Amino acid sequence: MDLFFLNSRLGVVFDWYKKVTKDWLVEAPVLTSFGTNPPYINGGDIQNRGFEIGLSWKDHIQDLSYGVNLNISTNKNKVLRIDNSEGIIHGPINSLFGTTPEFVRVEVGKPIGYFWGFKTAGVFQTQEEIDNYVNSRGEKIMPNARPGDLIFVDLNGDGEFSGGDEDKGMIGDPNPNITFGFSFHMEYKGFDLSVTSTGVLGVDIAQSYRNWTASTDNYTLYDYENRWTGPGTSNVAPKLYYTPSINDTYISDRYIRKGDYWRLSNVTLGYDFKELWKKAPLQQLRLYLSANNLFTITGYNGMDPDVGFGDPSWGRGVDIGFYPSSRVFMFGVSVAY
Repeated sequence: MDLFFLNSRLGVVFDWYKKVTKDWLVEAPVLTSFGTNPPYINGGDIQNRGFEIGLSWKDHIQDLSYGVNLNISTNKNKVLRIDNSEGIIHGPINSLFGTTPEFVRVEVGKPIGYFWGFKTAGVFQTQEEIDNYVNSRGEKIMPNARPGDLIFVDLNGDGEFSGGDEDKGMIGDPNPNITFGFSFHMEYKGFDLSVTSTGVLGVDIAQSYRNWTASTDNYTLYDYENRWTGPGTSNVAPKLYYTPSINDTYISDRYIRKGDYWRLSNVTLGYDFKELWKKAPLQQLRLYLSANNLFTITGYNGMDPDVGFGDPSWGRGVDIGFYPSSRVFMFGVSVAY
């Protein structure tokens, strides 16, 4: 639906969509003993649904002309069918860091490439909390835990936490729920200014900044500053160990971070000297200064929330320590005859 008001100064664009991709082409996992590259098969059906809204305003006041654009889109991704008896395409090992088990997968009813692991419910503060974390039979769910360890959720409800796949579930979604953008441009007597920004909401990032070996070299500043050091000190990051512990070796939502951000992507300021030199044998003699990636507002504590990497090809949102996006300043001259 495209609507225009006030002599086309105000524009409204609205799209609602529901798209089903049938016979999704995916690489079939095979045993390495086959001695050949895995084939591509028509592996299933994927559904995407959501809406997009675009608002625009353009006008002029004497010599000043300007325009503003705002767009917001939502998307819900769901796997409808996987062409095997299990209804799952398993992700590879070592996708988060070396020696990690399967961490991403495609499963019927879930978003594509979701993060799979253990859920936690805070940090044990005292031995009394460990003793009180019991099942319906009065048995301790985590009898070997110590104060400062993560509280792992008995996801399948069998009254125990064994560290097996039966207690794993969806712990994150790397597909953003909302994508938005804003742009502004203006021209006044040879001067021009444009501003562009983008952002996402409702997206998860798997942060691969630590290693299960759990030596002091493998902890980040966040781990140190937020670590548990005694009752009441932290319910977010566990106690740090010099040797491997379940807090690190069990891939859980401890590795998941919110990746929402808003980024000022570009600001460009220019001036066309043809405005001063009317008789110049040129259509344009423009000098401009441009800046990319000026700043990013985010709660993500990694280097850059704009993470697209995933393993395999249908995966995304795994931050393995990419160099962050650079801030770039440019100037140039544009000449048109």
